[in-house]
Amino acid sequence: MITRWQSIEYITSQNFDRRAFDLLNCITVVPGAIGAFKKEAILAAGGFTSDTLAEDCDLTMRLHRIGYHVRNCGEAISYTEAPETMRQFMKQRFRWSFGIMQSFWKNRDALFNPRYKNYGMVAMPNILIFQMILPFLAPLADIILILSLIAAGLDIIPASVAHIVLYYAIFTFVDVAGAALAFAFEKEDYKKLVWLIPQRLIYRQLMYYILFKSFRKALEGESQGWGALKRTGNVKPARP
Repeated sequence: MITRWQSIEYITSQNFDRRAFDLLNCITVVPGAIGAFKKEAILAAGGFTSDTLAEDCDLTMRLHRIGYHVRNCGEAISYTEAPETMRQFMKQRFRWSFGIMQSFWKNRDALFNPRYKNYGMVAMPNILIFQMILPFLAPLADIILILSLIAAGLDIIPASVAHIVLYYAIFTFVDVAGAALAFAFEKEDYKKLVWLIPQRLIYRQLMYYILFKSFRKALEGESQGWGALKRTGNVKPARP
């Protein structure tokens, strides 16, 4: 289940975003699992650093700062192991979230800075808004939805349960339609979309927890280790 959910996330989020950011030259992470750098580019950017938990993100950001182009290759294939337990999954995502926050803070002077073109005007604001601010507000929207359903059921407010359910159904339809478009770009099996609804309901709550934990650790000023994930060797060859 976790692997299926992560597959949906990569198709509808990371891969889809990178296609757009590739056109704007503002990809912020060349992923360690499937990425390549020119040696001279790494040396020009100052090499890999050890002051963040997302060294690939930090390096990519520094490459943008000195004028390099970061490209996306949609045909590249990488065989990787996804976390197979909830504990390992949470551990991995905390490192990603905390590391991106560190990289963002380290390069914060690029935010809304036209000197860095789309990296400063699009990519950095995207991290701030969609990976930091909105995820904090999203739980509030969920709470309002639940309270509205309760209030409507008790006739405390005039809105009916049917209206609330209708609006939520429209929101879900738009979400599924966007995911289907991402699946079309990746030429993926649409049957996997049946896992989208439970993925959105449960996955999102997990992301809230990870984000809150990352902010708390950052505010406390605690240093965090990279952390090794358990390897099981359960990866099976992909179909041609």
